[in-house]
Amino acid sequence: MTRATREAFPAPFAMTLALRIMVHPTEGANAHALAVILQEEDGERVVEVGLEFGLNPELVPAGEEVSIPLPIPLLDLPLPHAGSYSFELLIDGIHQATVPFKAVEGPSGPPPPPELQEEG
Repeated sequence: MTRATREAFPAPFAMTLALRIMVHPTEGANAHALAVILQEEDGERVVEVGLEFGLNPELVPAGEEVSIPLPIPLLDLPLPHAGSYSFELLIDGIHQATVPFKAVEGPSGPPPPPELQEEG
């Protein structure tokens, strides 16, 4: 499971969610609504981000699914406390995926190299 380590909570959280959405040929020319919901493990919503995506119908090959790469920068999200969270992804109001992660308290950044660590 992915972890977000913060020195203290509440804490800011910034990341880019990288999605690849496969669009069926019958849906290629339609606009679609994507909702990204950050929620706590009990289902309490922390924040929701929405956007629309679609394709130019002239660029959709007849009878083929189309792959849409969709990077979504999520900046300045709040993490109220340590614990389990998830991103819930909905397209046109239908749940598509869950991306879980844990927020943990601890030192931020990588540990110092061994030669710089204090001996105990």
